[in-house]
Amino acid sequence: MDAIKTYVSQGAVNAQIDQLLAGEKILFCCYSRLMATLWVRSERGRHSGSGLMPGHLTGSCTTFDEGLDLCLSKDPTLLIVTQLLEEGSGLDLVNAVKEANPHLPTLLFLQHNNLPLFQEAIKTHSDGIVLESEMGSGHVISAIKKVVNGGMYLEPLIAQELAGSSPSRNPGLTTRELEVMEYVVCGLNDREIGQAVYLATDTVKYHLKQVFAKLGVHNRTRAAICLVLMGLVPPPKPLFP
Repeated sequence: MDAIKTYVSQGAVNAQIDQLLAGEKILFCCYSRLMATLWVRSERGRHSGSGLMPGHLTGSCTTFDEGLDLCLSKDPTLLIVTQLLEEGSGLDLVNAVKEANPHLPTLLFLQHNNLPLFQEAIKTHSDGIVLESEMGSGHVISAIKKVVNGGMYLEPLIAQELAGSSPSRNPGLTTRELEVMEYVVCGLNDREIGQAVYLATDTVKYHLKQVFAKLGVHNRTRAAICLVLMGLVPPPKPLFP
């Protein structure tokens, strides 16, 4: 609960979050009906308009059924969800949403810090995974920035726990493909990767398609996580000392 309060209070004053979420349609799903209501009220108080729901919000809810229904009926552009819900599981919600709409960006907050949970969380293919205990450290803004811009964000503490936990041989990825994937793991999108390695964006996309085919996956998030688990790509370094 304290982590969600931190998110709400920061969101009420943080211009960086406002700028990052401009133009988005956000669905916020958490385990407290009170905090879901307060979040909407804080957002409504910061934005003009007479509607009950600010324009950049799809809504807020606290259960699996509500979250899935809103995702299917309201077409949000970003789902923010916590591990625990009033009814159901945030991990199950991300799984169901990704099955219905694989391209919907999702940001998942985990309450507990343990390897089995991390292993379950990555199976959801969420585009961003952050520990609630790290709220206020800057990871939330970094995660939102990466996810809404087409990248992925795996919090370094989580990535370090997962790194090499499922060792495997290289399935034929080239040095260049592994280099591109290192930047994917760090949350860069195709354009940013191209700038970093001096390649055209289309060439980066070609390398990614080759990686997906060799790994037998269908998206960058899953490919990045696979390579971290296999120990073939290092986890992202912590943002702060």
